[in-house]
Amino acid sequence: MTTMTTGTSRGQRVFARWYPRMMQRVEDAGQADVRRDQLAQARGRTLEIGAGTGFSVPFYTGLVDDLTLLEPNAALRTALEGRAGEAAARSTTVTDGDAHALAFPDATFDTVTASLVFCSLADPARALAEVHRVLRPGGRFLFHEHVRGSGFRGVLQDLATPLQRRLADGCHANRDFVGLLLDSPFELDELAHLRMPTVVPTIVPLVVGAARRVS
Repeated sequence: MTTMTTGTSRGQRVFARWYPRMMQRVEDAGQADVRRDQLAQARGRTLEIGAGTGFSVPFYTGLVDDLTLLEPNAALRTALEGRAGEAAARSTTVTDGDAHALAFPDATFDTVTASLVFCSLADPARALAEVHRVLRPGGRFLFHEHVRGSGFRGVLQDLATPLQRRLADGCHANRDFVGLLLDSPFELDELAHLRMPTVVPTIVPLVVGAARRVS
């Protein structure tokens, strides 16, 4: 395993103290099974953007040759580095980086994955374009994101988003990730609408699926 790191802000450090504990409860309630089923599809050279503390790491199989775990929050990377060895990939790299400007050449990866990441990105359309760029033609993007719901829940998410952004490192409760994906260069392969097993009402609607870079 190799590691590259930089610093982080006070807000990111605060987020890193409470978020992993909350998400561990969600994982134990069934979210881990969603990750396991989806990440069984990852193969070849694989990049995970926003890897956090590494909840996804144990679910990468031997079909992954080289795994790059990108996490911009240095406080989360500390835990991520401790879990990196749990991946079945031949080699694993933990690195800092920006999803809006990925520091990799075009067509580097066979698979890119993201789990609960696009809600907090300042420019998710730009990040999707970057993911598309670093995938090889035919490569797949595996995503796992909470999204805006419908009816009263959607209104609640709209109202809660300003506060949630401040408390949760930029997280938008009401982000329309599917709409962004359909407007991107990707071709959608799979899409499932699920419910995150949590009592936090603003992040319950969940989409899990896969998209492909065609050319």
